[in-house]
Amino acid sequence: MQSMRMSLRVVFYYQSDRWIAHCLEFDLMGDGDTQVEALASLSEAISLQVEASLESSNLENLFSPADGRYLAMFAKGRNVAVGQLDIHATGCEFEGYEVRVFEGDLQAAAT
Repeated sequence: MQSMRMSLRVVFYYQSDRWIAHCLEFDLMGDGDTQVEALASLSEAISLQVEASLESSNLENLFSPADGRYLAMFAKGRNVAVGQLDIHATGCEFEGYEVRVFEGDLQAAAT
């Protein structure tokens, strides 16, 4: 399989007393008590999903973007520099990532 290159977008939001880090390209999430913990959890989830999708040659499983409400939350968010998205996946190179935090009302974002 040919190597893939891509950039990722992540939106943070606070829900149920936990920080959520949500990758928009893959609709994967990580959570934690802090944004750094949530980003580390997300890194692990992405690594596992990428490896499994590449091993099974099932890219459709990998490229399942998040719902539009999360894209809107990202668009309304402010840029943050928190932790590092550290993804380990052979055959896939992540050129960079952009992280924003959404500080608005989650209920309003859902409608």
